[in-house]
Amino acid sequence: MMTETKEVPTKSIHTGGASNFTTTLKSILKLLDLEASDDYGILKPTEYAFKTAMQFLVDAYEIMKSDFPKASASTDDRGSIKITWRNRETKRLVRLFCPCNSEQPVDIYHDSSDDYDVEDVSSVSTLVHRLEWFNAS
Repeated sequence: MMTETKEVPTKSIHTGGASNFTTTLKSILKLLDLEASDDYGILKPTEYAFKTAMQFLVDAYEIMKSDFPKASASTDDRGSIKITWRNRETKRLVRLFCPCNSEQPVDIYHDSSDDYDVEDVSSVSTLVHRLEWFNAS
């Protein structure tokens, strides 16, 4: 089971990086208000997933500033966080996966009508590269 906050599709990539960043942070912070668990597993993100997600987002925003696109966040049944950027106009999607613990890698899935892949994230530059790809027309 995945718990998800309301998805915010991106219509225009240049609507204001600060407000997009704030919207994304609010989506992640809402996950902290979830119950700890239910019959399907953990609902609230683990401390590791939360800290990892926040660090990547803050670092990416510091580089991208006004080009930072807004995203929605969700958890999985282990307390991992998935941050999703979706643009229905360009049919592009980027999903950052921040695992529940350090035993799993942080990775990024990207998808468009003609290309998709998953790659491990070794630094914030990988996320910034994918978000720049996401923003490209």
